[in-house]
Amino acid sequence: MSAIKNISVPPSAIRVLRNKLARTRFSILAVELARRLTVTFSFLITLLTSLLFLDLLADLEIETRSLLLFSIITLTAILIIWSLFSLITKWKNDETLALEIERKNKDFDSRLISSIQFAKRKAKFPENAPMSMVHNMILETKDVSKKFNFLKVVNPKALTRATLIFFVIIITSGIWAYSEKDNIPILVKRALGEQIEIPRDTIIVEEPNILRVGIGDNIQMTFKVKSKKTSELKANLNVDYNSGRKITVPLERTENEPDTYIGTIEDVPESFSFDAQIDDAKTKTSSVTAIERPTIKNISATQVYPEFTKQSPTNHVPGDFTFFPGSEVTINIESSKDLDSGNLKFLGLDNQMPLSVNEANKKEGVAKIKIPSKSLSGFSVSLTDSEEMDSKNNAIYKISLLTDLPPEIRITYPKRSEELVTRKATLLIKYEAIDRFGVNSINLKYKREENEIVTIPLMKEETAKKQISDSYEWNLGSLKTGLSEGDQIEYWLEASDQNISGLNISSSDKLSLKVVTPEEKRADLLGRTSDALGSVDEATNDQENLNKDLESIIRKNTPNKKN
Repeated sequence: MSAIKNISVPPSAIRVLRNKLARTRFSILAVELARRLTVTFSFLITLLTSLLFLDLLADLEIETRSLLLFSIITLTAILIIWSLFSLITKWKNDETLALEIERKNKDFDSRLISSIQFAKRKAKFPENAPMSMVHNMILETKDVSKKFNFLKVVNPKALTRATLIFFVIIITSGIWAYSEKDNIPILVKRALGEQIEIPRDTIIVEEPNILRVGIGDNIQMTFKVKSKKTSELKANLNVDYNSGRKITVPLERTENEPDTYIGTIEDVPESFSFDAQIDDAKTKTSSVTAIERPTIKNISATQVYPEFTKQSPTNHVPGDFTFFPGSEVTINIESSKDLDSGNLKFLGLDNQMPLSVNEANKKEGVAKIKIPSKSLSGFSVSLTDSEEMDSKNNAIYKISLLTDLPPEIRITYPKRSEELVTRKATLLIKYEAIDRFGVNSINLKYKREENEIVTIPLMKEETAKKQISDSYEWNLGSLKTGLSEGDQIEYWLEASDQNISGLNISSSDKLSLKVVTPEEKRADLLGRTSDALGSVDEATNDQENLNKDLESIIRKNTPNKKN
């Protein structure tokens, strides 16, 4: 078996080959590192530009801006580490590079890899092998390497693509940044955590502060803006219902207030969120909860009549709210939801009455009112449920008031409108009074010329009667101030019923007395007697004439008897 011996290689030739391999390795590492750094900076510029763009578009909260900036920094750090890792992952030794070069140039015919291995003492020849053969191979490899560019194994296409994309991003971001050059410094400061406003052509200075609405409501949304533009701005309200349905409501500028834009969401079916876009200004997204409003499921009333009417309590429903003045009425209400409070507003009256909620069943409530004698024409009920939602479009319930007529009273005697009396005469006054529920009082009223009215009570019994027929002897001589001939006295009767809720007073016709001397009174009596006798004679004559007429009629209608 032949011996193996170490060989010496030409150092200059090997040095040339290894230098070329080293330059090739450096080029490969540099191209890959440059590509990865280009990708890293492309991502960084894209993400930073996107952050500024989103902030300009949506006016991001400081927490959101901080989170996005932290994410960008974290991703950039990861990409830089990934780029530096290329120095390790893409590093190739001489043998590996030599193989790649030989694949590109077949003229080496495995001599390059062999030369590198001989130089590194990784290959040995038998002792009897001619040394000139090895030297010639290395020298030939050196000559071939002069004709071939080792850098052809470096592929710059990926770097070129990354560089083109990078420049596209740079140009696009630069164009946008130039268009927003006034805002860029502010956006950068905001991205770094400063709390400053973004200057815009239009600023929304006032927006609706609506947290809850009733299901089925029409909601008017009002926005006020400040704008550098004088023409009407493009304005829309974006509504996103919880069910997923989305609608866009146009906002229209009002004629009287050009800085005010109004839109209406009709017949709200459920909870929703909304935001408004007016020119380059946009509101934050706000949520509105839609809740069913409380409604009246059932309403009734119980009427307790005044004691003097001697009527039993009655129940009433809408359409039959007919109440008697002075009655105590309890209004019973049943709601569709648990109640927190409620109010009853009475039409024709200034006051409101709170609803008393039943603690055992909060869907029920009652209110009590004493019925006045007039003005009351109806009532409405407003409810507030346990979720603090108020009722809406409250119905008006009509109330009809029964009329309690005052008593009827008349003087049956004297019959003449004026009577002649002496200073100490006693005048007999007969009267009749009628009332549906009973007469409470009867008073004699009189007045002497310009003096004050004097009242004399006539009722003797405390128990009220529905019908009274009585008389009163009025002693004129007992008057505090004596009478004189020629005095005139006007008198009448007044009656009242038992309804204490209002004044139910009626008066008889007014009669008068004239104070005369006894002689004038006698003459008056004689005259009245003569008038009475004359009336008797006239009645007698009339009767005789009627008898004669009757006899004549009978004779004409009776046939003659034949002999």
